[in-house]
Amino acid sequence: MNEEKFVDIDGIRTRYFEQGSGETLLLVHGGTFGQSDNIDCANNWDLNWNSFARSFHVYAVDKIGQGFTHNPPEEDYTIEAVVRHVYGFLQTMGIERVSLVGHSRGGYLVTRLTMEHPELVKALIIVDSSSASPHLDDNAGLLAVKSEQRKKLLADVPKPLLSKESIGWVTQQFSISADHITESWLSVRERIAQQDQNAEAVQAMKRLEKDLFLPGMLKQKEETLNWIKEGGLQTPTLLVWGYNDPTAIIGRGMKLFDLVTSSASRSQMHIFNRAGHYSYREHPEDFVRVVAEFIAGTSN
Repeated sequence: MNEEKFVDIDGIRTRYFEQGSGETLLLVHGGTFGQSDNIDCANNWDLNWNSFARSFHVYAVDKIGQGFTHNPPEEDYTIEAVVRHVYGFLQTMGIERVSLVGHSRGGYLVTRLTMEHPELVKALIIVDSSSASPHLDDNAGLLAVKSEQRKKLLADVPKPLLSKESIGWVTQQFSISADHITESWLSVRERIAQQDQNAEAVQAMKRLEKDLFLPGMLKQKEETLNWIKEGGLQTPTLLVWGYNDPTAIIGRGMKLFDLVTSSASRSQMHIFNRAGHYSYREHPEDFVRVVAEFIAGTSN
């Protein structure tokens, strides 16, 4: 993934990668703008990239305010703006039919995008996404962005935050093995972290997360889950989960699957043993095979 490209999406300079031919596939990474302890970007998919490109016309995009894509204005530090940005990317690239793969917070994004624009999406693949999943205890709320579990996992994070060492350490806490944490992946994430725009996004989220981003995310997520319950997700849907994921725990994935099966007529779930939050990197070739086979079995 070394031929990066840029395109303007509604005034936002947006980085993306593109390779291969055939049916269109879009890969959407996780995380959110203003991450203070980790970095997510399109390069998260580098271990899957060449294999996908052998079968698909594959794209991977840096979400708004992440990677090397520019930050939004402060009023757009919202989940609505994140979904709108990826939809704008599809429109700008002239993509009329696509299969969507989204990891973690990106899994929520592609779910919502699919429901808003079902005519665009052939297949939906949600990967290790607590953001897309119901909470195991309905009384505990729908979203626990800064849960005690996450705080415990990251209690001993090396300083300074967002150094290469710190990013690698955080990634390992969410993984079963460190084998997938490559030097090239760490290096590009460190470069992203060192940008002025990343520091600006971190400061913006400190101001805006509590009063703008989280209330909007909670409201839209509840709406989305209710929409699925009411039969609003008809697109063929595959869930891929790491059995040992310490943050998007398997129980929440199963609860989401129960919800999806009541709505989408074709739905499957694939669980990788010995895999944490980055199941697609920890089992890269098997992940590509599972996704490709699901898409191949989905009618146009």
